[in-house]
Amino acid sequence: MLRDVTREELAEIIKEAALVSLPGLVFAMFIDFFAGIFMGKYFEDLMKYAVLLVILPGLMGLRGNIFGALASRFTTMLHLGEMEPSLKDKNVRKNVILSIILSMIPLFILWTIGALKIRDHALASLAVVVTSTLFATLILAYTTAGATIIPFKKGIDPDAIAVPLVTATADLITIPLLVTFLYIYEHDKPIFLVLSLLGIFLSTVVGINVRYSREDLDLIREILGVIGALAMISSITGSLLQTYSSRIQGTVFTIMYPVVLASLGNIGSIIGSKTSTRVHLGEIEGLLDLKTLIEIVVYSGLSLPLAMLMSIVGKYLFTFTTKQPGEIYFRFILSYPLVAMGVMFLAYFLTRSFEKMGLDPDNVTVPTITTLSDIISTLFIVAII
Repeated sequence: MLRDVTREELAEIIKEAALVSLPGLVFAMFIDFFAGIFMGKYFEDLMKYAVLLVILPGLMGLRGNIFGALASRFTTMLHLGEMEPSLKDKNVRKNVILSIILSMIPLFILWTIGALKIRDHALASLAVVVTSTLFATLILAYTTAGATIIPFKKGIDPDAIAVPLVTATADLITIPLLVTFLYIYEHDKPIFLVLSLLGIFLSTVVGINVRYSREDLDLIREILGVIGALAMISSITGSLLQTYSSRIQGTVFTIMYPVVLASLGNIGSIIGSKTSTRVHLGEIEGLLDLKTLIEIVVYSGLSLPLAMLMSIVGKYLFTFTTKQPGEIYFRFILSYPLVAMGVMFLAYFLTRSFEKMGLDPDNVTVPTITTLSDIISTLFIVAII
């Protein structure tokens, strides 16, 4: 049954979407463009270690999945009063170590799939990926805590902004760190070894005196099962990227690729995170929720100017970095809002389905929607070009 929405609630939905989520999405978009520039510039170097190219979309999605879910979990704990809005809260350090555990096992799944397909430089690729993941996880865990705690302390709903900022930061550091450690590995293996040991040491220091309850262990098993399955699904995206890389290369989507993937995942994650919080607060009754439906329509409308801005900036950056004329794909601009709407509806119904299945939506909705949106986005880009 649909719950009535007052004019005040409607005005608040539009205000929040326009003044909170949209700036967050635009900010995240520019961060993702930095990652896109880095990817375009070092695309040939990544192709030399083809295993990395196969697992790269899954690796980016994996970090967005884990820390997007962490952001959703933090926001729920803050709303319920189970967590103090402070980086010193015990839940922060506990979830840093949890994030490291959850990052490593699916990473080996992605690497195994890539190594079975392309065996050249497979072991070197594993060493580079593991080391970069240790440093990326430490950075992202504390970024996630800050992205939820700071808005909450200022009276802003962290559900409306945290996930886009966290996933954008994940995209921002994934490719640069990966390429940096690859460069160090190729040119100075002793320094690479020292940095690897430093990453292990820092992770150990954070984990000192951290204790996990039976509920925490159940949480690890629940999330790890989902993340592991999603890692295997993410390999589809990597295979698509490798298969169509020759077509994508030379187009504006060389730079826009991570931007499109991240933006659609961010939009879906906002709806998924909001729905998850409302489920926990008991605000949704029946199959459909009118407030969420209105939000989907509002965010779909906002996605049109977002697609226009994305295309204009992408064309300029492509021309600037490659010295080749970039092209604005108008069919991309017109189709993007429809794809975004589909991703948001998928996020809503996934959240409700997980609730019915007895799974905590905070732990599985954001990882699932970002993984599926990566596949949808890659197919969308392939269809456009």
